[in-house]
Amino acid sequence: MPHAENGNMTQSTVNGDQPSQFIKHVASYPAVSDSIDAIEANPYGKKGLELASGVRAKVVDPVLPYAERPYGYIKPYVQRADTLADSGLGKIDARYPIVKQNTRQIKSSILDLAFMPLRMANEGKDYLMETYGKEYKKCGGDGYVAGGKAVVTTGLVVTSDGLAWLATYLNRKKKEAKDVAKQTKEQVQEKVDN
Repeated sequence: MPHAENGNMTQSTVNGDQPSQFIKHVASYPAVSDSIDAIEANPYGKKGLELASGVRAKVVDPVLPYAERPYGYIKPYVQRADTLADSGLGKIDARYPIVKQNTRQIKSSILDLAFMPLRMANEGKDYLMETYGKEYKKCGGDGYVAGGKAVVTTGLVVTSDGLAWLATYLNRKKKEAKDVAKQTKEQVQEKVDN
């Protein structure tokens, strides 16, 4: 929790209460922490934070003593909501562990995912050109006839490779389905026997 331990933004207290667990948790994410650090390091961001602190000091702080009594009525609900929000973040952490990774890793994962279609297209193009080159050499000779033969045989080779991949995939899924069916049958038989 790099930022939550020493940052200014999470240390403020309202009416003597502890800082929000939810805000501490969010600020502990490396991407959020790095973003806060970048804002604090930027002169415009720093000026914005100073303005916000000034507004708080001039507008919010003088009103807080008047809000103590009404806040006392809703304080348990606010604390419960904070606890629920924090536990929700805990579930998000467990389900999506990428949020706890450092910012560079998150950025590279997102870029890899975003550029995957281009990478796949380039790999497909390279595969086709390599296959065409091999088939062109096999057909022998230079010219339109050899090129035409190479195009046709390249289409056949690519189709054959695609069907072989599909057969492998379907066989694997068929085996998985048989295993699941067998397990289900055993569970049903076990329940019937009991």
